[in-house]
Amino acid sequence: MIKCLGLFIFCLLLSGVATAASRYVVVGVSGYGTGRDGRGQPSGAHANLPQDSQFEVHQLVHKASPAELSEVLQSFRCSNGTQAEADLGLMIMANSWGAGKAVKLAQMYQAQCGRLPALFVMIDGVSKPIGSFRKAIPAQRCVNFYQTASTIRGAAINGCENTDLTPVCGGRGGLATCHIMVEWEGSQRGSSLLRAKLYH
Repeated sequence: MIKCLGLFIFCLLLSGVATAASRYVVVGVSGYGTGRDGRGQPSGAHANLPQDSQFEVHQLVHKASPAELSEVLQSFRCSNGTQAEADLGLMIMANSWGAGKAVKLAQMYQAQCGRLPALFVMIDGVSKPIGSFRKAIPAQRCVNFYQTASTIRGAAINGCENTDLTPVCGGRGGLATCHIMVEWEGSQRGSSLLRAKLYH
């Protein structure tokens, strides 16, 4: 019985259940048109990102450099696939062209820290130059909001909880009309998911 209990606890430690996060780094990655330091057009992935002194927030753009991605991970104090700040977790919300850099950040976190983001919210992800983002997303939970009316559009992604928000556009599509509408609707919904985890 004691041996079985010891094995169970060991398995919990390996799975990360025993080191569940109680604090978070929250990252928003914007799409085309949004510049660093708030320049350019506003982004739902930034504007609807929860802001609170209780947690660390990073606003990145789709052109984020490797150094900017690495800076996000500094707080976790990772070395050789192990994370020193065991109670610190990562959550990411990305929109449109921000999809690629956001997934890159999640992959870096997994490689350097040996853990997956607790939550990844994708909003109408687009691969450059103009294709639907369909790559697998490394995360404990992935939620994907997309639409099918605009030329620029996301798609359902395997392994994610997928929600088609096309109906919110009321029949409007165009090059990017529905894409932009879903950016804001999806980021509001994503914000609610992030807040539920932050303030559980």
